[in-house]
Amino acid sequence: MDYALCKASQHNMEGITRAITFYDINCQYNKHLQVQVDQSRFLEMAPELTIIPSIRLWHVHGHQDNCYVRYASNFIEGIGWIDREIMETLWARLNLISPAARGMSSPHCKECLDYQMNDSNFCKMIRMKRTLCQKYKLARNGIAESGKAFDRLNEAAPAHSKMEWLARERIAQSSRLNDPVVMDEYEINIKKAPSKKEIKLRLLEESNARNAAPSRRSVATWILTGLAIEEAQIALLVEVRRVGRRSTETQRLDIACQCDWLQGQIDGFTRSALMHLGEGFNAGDEPDNLNIDILDDLDDDPAEFTETSDTWTNSPGLTVIPLPSNLGVD
Repeated sequence: MDYALCKASQHNMEGITRAITFYDINCQYNKHLQVQVDQSRFLEMAPELTIIPSIRLWHVHGHQDNCYVRYASNFIEGIGWIDREIMETLWARLNLISPAARGMSSPHCKECLDYQMNDSNFCKMIRMKRTLCQKYKLARNGIAESGKAFDRLNEAAPAHSKMEWLARERIAQSSRLNDPVVMDEYEINIKKAPSKKEIKLRLLEESNARNAAPSRRSVATWILTGLAIEEAQIALLVEVRRVGRRSTETQRLDIACQCDWLQGQIDGFTRSALMHLGEGFNAGDEPDNLNIDILDDLDDDPAEFTETSDTWTNSPGLTVIPLPSNLGVD
C-alpha cells in the first residue's frame, strides 16, 4: 500500500501540490504514513505534495462517530459528496440470480455471474445519458433548496455568532492535517442521555444509602425487573402474532413455555410490589384500561394482537404489571 501510494504520487504530478486519498481505514493508516516513508530506503514522496486523508461515505458510517467529521469528504474544502464505491453498489444486482447460482457448478456459476455483470454494464452504458440528466436536474434543484435553507438559517443566526463560527472553522480547516481532532468543531453538541447501566447504578447508589428507608432499598432492581418483564411481554406478543392460528405443535409448545415462564415472573413481581408500594396496593387489581399501552409500542394493529392472543388462554402478554408508572404512583 505504501509503495503503490508513493509511486502514484510521483506519476504525472507536475504542478499538483494537493492530493486527497480515500481509504477505508485512513483514520489509522495515515497516522504513521509519513514516518514509514521517512524510515524506508525504497519509499519516496514529493515533499511539495500535501496528502489529505479521507474515508469514503460508504464506509465512514461504520466507523466511530468522530471519524465522520474528521475524515468524511463532506467536511473537506473543494470536495463534494463522494461515495467512491462502485463494485459494492453493483453487488445488489447479483441478488437477483444468487438463489439460482447456489446450486451451480463452479464453471457454470462463473459464466452466469459474468453474463449478469456484462448485462449490467451494457444497461449502464445505454442508459448513461438519461441517468446523468436526471442526476443533474436533481443536483440543480438540490442546490436551490439548500441555498434557501441556508439563507433562512443565516438570517436567523446572530452576527457575532456567525463571525465566531467562521473563525473557528478557519482554524479547524487549517489545522486538520496536523491534528484531525480539531474537526470536532463540526460535531453536534448534544448531551447524550445516560445509558441503562448508568441509570441503574445511580438508582442503586441512592437506594443503598445508609439513611434510605427499607421500602426504598432495592427499588431500582425491582423497577428494572418490571421493565424487563414488559419487554418480554412485547416479545411474546410479537411471537404469537408471527405464529398465528395455524401453528405447529413445536411452536405451540415453545409459546406455552414462554407463557409459563413469563407468568411466574409476573407473579413474583406482583408479590414484591407489596413491599415497595405499601399496604394500599391490592395485588388483585388489574387496570384493564392500560392493556392497550403495551400494544401501542408495536407496529401492527393492537386489535389484531388481541384477537390472535385469544387463541392462547391466560396469555400473560396482556397482563399489566404493577409498575408505579402504570398505577400513577410517583
